[in-house]
Amino acid sequence: MGLTFFEGLLIAGGSALLARFVFKALAPYLRNRLEATAHKRAQDLKDEFLLLPPRKILTTLLASGMLASAAVMAATTDVFLTAVSFIVPIVLSGFAVRYFRRKRRRKVISQIPGFLDVLAGQVKAGHSFQEALSDTIPLLPSEIRKEISWVFQLCRLGTPLTEALLLWEERVPCEEVAMVVRPLRIALPAGGNIVDLLLQSRDILRARNRMEEKMRSMTAQARLQASVLTLLPPAFVAVLSKVDPNFLPRCTGTIQGKGILAVAAFLQLLGWLTIRKILSVKP
Repeated sequence: MGLTFFEGLLIAGGSALLARFVFKALAPYLRNRLEATAHKRAQDLKDEFLLLPPRKILTTLLASGMLASAAVMAATTDVFLTAVSFIVPIVLSGFAVRYFRRKRRRKVISQIPGFLDVLAGQVKAGHSFQEALSDTIPLLPSEIRKEISWVFQLCRLGTPLTEALLLWEERVPCEEVAMVVRPLRIALPAGGNIVDLLLQSRDILRARNRMEEKMRSMTAQARLQASVLTLLPPAFVAVLSKVDPNFLPRCTGTIQGKGILAVAAFLQLLGWLTIRKILSVKP
């Protein structure tokens, strides 16, 4: 027996009120989470000398989420997938920021030996370390120049040089910066031979960079195999779906098929992580 018009109207009104209550309850939480995410992204980018206001990042995230939701809704008309797709750009923004930071810091690390070479020449010419640091800044490539300018600005604002170097080490936590900063923090107050120290640090970092490049070239084939092995199962499923259109529905339409797909996905992820762990050996 079907519902009468009045009963349907009552159910629709109740559903609308319930949806309104849920939205009003969740809206402040979601807003706070989005604003916190935008501020976190802005701070991460500010640490890399890329200034973007949090409000602009928040607007971009909201616009990206709405566009993704609209595209998924138009393609699938699935409410759950539409809601999930709104979160996808926000999650991907975190991966994008981390990738940008890693890429930029690799550039900084690769430019440190050249910086040490120029700095050693300035100190050898008779300048004090702080004067040599100031004269070196215009001669440096873009990324390392921003880092050394940051250190020099700290010194100009009254921070002792050794403390400014320590803050740089904390700001860029990596072995290469530590190998430069820690010997300098010992040698500067003690009056050691700064030129020899800088040149030795330069040679060590250049040898380390050459070793890393050699290891990357030696593991290039393994990395290619990892990519092929990762992409092979989805490609195989796509080909089988073209040959037999009922293949994928049979797998996803039964509990056994879903279990097999879940186990296969888990083993695929485990294999990929294992290969990445093997290839992440430091020289």
